[in-house]
Formats: sequence, C-alpha cells, structure tokens
Amino acid sequence: MNLAMMTRPKSQARPRAIGCEPFWTPRSRWAVATLALGCLSPAWGQPLFDPSRPPPAVMAPPPGAAGKPAAVEGPPQLQSLLIGPSRKYAIIDGQLVGVGDTFRDSRVVEVTPTGVVLNSERGTQTLNLFPNVEKRSVKPVAADTGPAPAKAKRRVRNNQIRNNAAKEDK
Repeated sequence: MNLAMMTRPKSQARPRAIGCEPFWTPRSRWAVATLALGCLSPAWGQPLFDPSRPPPAVMAPPPGAAGKPAAVEGPPQLQSLLIGPSRKYAIIDGQLVGVGDTFRDSRVVEVTPTGVVLNSERGTQTLNLFPNVEKRSVKPVAADTGPAPAKAKRRVRNNQIRNNAAKEDK
C-alpha cells in the first residue's frame, strides 16, 4: 500500500474503475438461485425413464387373459447358462434353476456348458442353448512347407551373425 491509500478514508481506499462493481452481490445471488430452481422444476413432475425396459406393448398381458392362469405353451426353452467354479445354474423360461431343482414337473439332473438335462415321468429331455448348432471336430490343414522367402532367410542369417558376435564378446 502506498502512502496516498493510507491517508484516504476506508471508503476510498480501493480505487475502482467505472463498471467494475463486484458480481457476487446479494441481488445476484438471488437471481442465480431463482434461475437454478426454474431449470429444475420441469424435472420434478416427470417420471424417470428406464431405457433398457421393453416397450409397454410387450409388457402388457394379451387381451382377455386377465385373471386366467398362464397356460404352458410348448416345450421349455433354455435361455441362459450360468456356470462358475462351484455352481451351475440355468434360466429356463425365465426361471433360475440349479442341479436338483424342479422345473414344472421335471427335475434338473445336469447343467453342461451346452445345455440342461431334465428328468421327469415322461423320460429324459435335453435342452440345448443353441439347438440348431452342431459341434464337429475339424482336421488341421497341412501347412505349405515350400521354401522360405528371401526376407526370412536374411532375417535368420542376421540373427545368427548377431548371436555369434555376442558369444565372441563374452
């Protein structure tokens, strides 16, 4: 601080340029708060939307099915397999089952990486995760053992020269 500022009254201690008033005054705080609340008000009345949820047409029950129990339609469909080091589970028609659990009137006998084996009074039924895919072994194709290209020969020769030079240096 210079001597001129020390001799002035406190109201004039800090010279200001015209138009450089401080921004954060009580009046500006209220204006900012009002604007912020005004921006939030439309969000208060709207429900949150889940983008991964299926459309309402899929979730709605079919017309005339209100109050009726769901009928068993066709064979069960294997939807997913969950296999870990100590546990094996399957999801069949949206129901999580493990080995020994019952599904409809069948008991889960085995859960494999490709499907599930169910046992019931009617017999044994195997549900495959990919029923139209058949796994076959493939014979390896014999590699063409023709002469090596010139670049490969040069690379091998240069590596041998480097290795010999390294041995001589030791």
